[in-house]
Amino acid sequence: MTPDTKGTEQARQSATRQVISQFTGLFRQDPTAFFREAELHSRLSSLLAGQPSFAVETDDGPVPLVHHEYPTPFKRQMGDLRFEVLEDSSRGKRGHHDLVVLNRWWADKAPPQAISNSNFAHFRQEIRDRGQPQNPPLCLVGIEICLVRADRPRLADYSRIGQDYRKLLLSGTLASGWRFMDHRYMLVFSQHSQPHETKWRQLVETSWQEEGDPRNVWLLWTSARGTRSSG
Repeated sequence: MTPDTKGTEQARQSATRQVISQFTGLFRQDPTAFFREAELHSRLSSLLAGQPSFAVETDDGPVPLVHHEYPTPFKRQMGDLRFEVLEDSSRGKRGHHDLVVLNRWWADKAPPQAISNSNFAHFRQEIRDRGQPQNPPLCLVGIEICLVRADRPRLADYSRIGQDYRKLLLSGTLASGWRFMDHRYMLVFSQHSQPHETKWRQLVETSWQEEGDPRNVWLLWTSARGTRSSG
């Protein structure tokens, strides 16, 4: 398997933005068509997986690059709007990203068990702790999804949205300087309303912390009225 070229990576990023635009358009047409977040995950994953550039041909057949519930590269502590990174030796657990698009560059550099990321020690040894600032990210794209079913903006779960958004910010460039995840999207789908203005500002400002990596991160809130973006 040959590594991605810069042009191929850019093509995948462009395809991701097109799929997200298509998906938000479908939601705006009928916001009540989705009853659970899992349905949003499944539909968006299907649209991404349908892109030819999101699978790699090998001697054993096509290998998908789109994955559900992909573990974070660190353990975490959550509460209110807080999402904090813990020491590797702590008793905490890792979080998960709803959807990711993996970078095929790493397929030639690390064993599949490490890329699957289920074994934290193996992942750290083979990928995270070997990652150098000049290496490409393991995840080209990371996506978090939240469905707001409240009929009034003040009832939206801004705390949970803030946690997921912060998770994306902290999953960019790690302490070593290696970039774990490149383009990141916090997608909020509301069946009834746009975000409350004050809550929206607080959400963005609270998530924008110095230790986070704000490059290539977008918070998008979609309702029947349209899509609002933080970037």
